[in-house]
Amino acid sequence: MAIRTRPIVLGHRGYRAKFPENTVRAFREAMAAGAQGIECDLQKTKDGRYVIIHDPTTGRVADGDREVARVNLSELRSLDFGGGERIPTLEELLTALPTGAWLDLELKEETIRAPDCRQIMDALTAFPRDRLMISSFNPELLVPFRGSGYLIGLLVGEETVSRGLRGFLQALRRVRPAYVNLPIDMIRRLGAGRAAVVARLLRLLGFSLLFWTVNGTEEAGFAFRHGDIIVTDEVETIVTAVRNAFTAN
Repeated sequence: MAIRTRPIVLGHRGYRAKFPENTVRAFREAMAAGAQGIECDLQKTKDGRYVIIHDPTTGRVADGDREVARVNLSELRSLDFGGGERIPTLEELLTALPTGAWLDLELKEETIRAPDCRQIMDALTAFPRDRLMISSFNPELLVPFRGSGYLIGLLVGEETVSRGLRGFLQALRRVRPAYVNLPIDMIRRLGAGRAAVVARLLRLLGFSLLFWTVNGTEEAGFAFRHGDIIVTDEVETIVTAVRNAFTAN
């Protein structure tokens, strides 16, 4: 198998397969298992605090159901997110990551708005720019970061597809992301051949590629050939697959 370059492996919401997602423990366990960094999600509370959680509500991951935008941080802190873990703030996330770690921070449009971008940038000031990517499905949230010199990734998903090819190309032209963040599920939807054509075309246009969420070794083979960053729930499995592939080559 021809491999271009060794991809970076990021733990999806930390080490989600084995630990409570988007918690400090999951982040630390992902790094301990060999990930070079993490991918996680940012939402905003009623009192204007930025917290790490994927959903706009807590019911799926905590012992109580709250709408993040309608409660203060103190109320969210009262919930158990698994094994006694509490919801981390953006500041706590940054403190938990070791020196040299990569961070892919996804801005969730349920609670994050364009005016929030400056405050988020202020919180990120000390984090090395060359290991930080700001991602979103919403191009409007990426524009301020792109204008301030941040590395950005445009996420491709159902939201992107609903805008059609023309809308997607317009977003690429406007945002000019460093990365296009593609779902590995595109292999199933398009077939491996057509998915490879899409990946090669995007690379020819000058974009680097991130693939999410890559959990199996077969999926990983495709991501190795075409991607620069791999986001995974199964950190140990994918780290081992990368190691084996590059040792063999």
